[in-house]
Amino acid sequence: MASRHRHPESGQRAFLRRILAEGADRLGVSLIGEAVFGWHDRTIGSASATERCRFWLRATAEQRDWAHGEAWTGNRDAATIKGVPKPELIARTDWDEPPVSIYAELLTYISDAPCSSSPELTEPLTLASSWWVGLRAAMDVLAEHPTARGEHDPWALVRRVEVFYGQPLNMPKAPALRTEHTDLHWSNLTCPRLWLLDWEHWGMAPAGYGAAVLYLHSFMVPDTAAHVRTVFADVLDTPTGRLAQLSAAAHILDRADRSDDYATLADPVRAHAARLLQLAGRH
Repeated sequence: MASRHRHPESGQRAFLRRILAEGADRLGVSLIGEAVFGWHDRTIGSASATERCRFWLRATAEQRDWAHGEAWTGNRDAATIKGVPKPELIARTDWDEPPVSIYAELLTYISDAPCSSSPELTEPLTLASSWWVGLRAAMDVLAEHPTARGEHDPWALVRRVEVFYGQPLNMPKAPALRTEHTDLHWSNLTCPRLWLLDWEHWGMAPAGYGAAVLYLHSFMVPDTAAHVRTVFADVLDTPTGRLAQLSAAAHILDRADRSDDYATLADPVRAHAARLLQLAGRH
């Protein structure tokens, strides 16, 4: 019988555990439960508690030259959003350990589990009709929230998409922009109760961008993809909505080309983008 070996933890994970513990000490909470590591071990989170309340503690670090901008302040900036089911930011602490900057954020605890352990949905998912109604309502409320974050030059966005695909899009007019959760995939949504997680990336984007991200991340479960399209048909089936889908597809395809992400999803997304480009070419 082969012996069992415990693989040593990476230096990055050990570092993340240390800064999580430091954040807990600074914010006056105790860590409870297992730590959860984010995408490519960029972040770490864990349930935490005081004598009276349970929270979620999240920590991350970045090279000091890069520790700024919208992703660095996303959860803090999202504190002004009302009427959307999301964790609330309770407290935040920042500190430097050259050459990196670090922050830890204390958020309200969400007991509902993510809809998927991966951003892309890989298995059928049963969601109540009220869940879908709540998601659409949340996106509509978010769309009206004013923000300086994100893209405010619609033609610059069009040009970036055209450069990525090497084809003009023949947009009849400037695409409509509105406030979107720009990382709206299945591990950032919970069930059975709906919560929208991870607000590092949100801001102005083509109307329907969040729905487009969710739609593309559903392609491996066709029934769910069809349901997403039905719920958001009025924003996806427009010139701006098709631009949103092409932009979301470009993000997925770029990630697939640069890393081992989306190994299974890339091909159906690439085929879908080709169909959209063919449609754009006829206008």
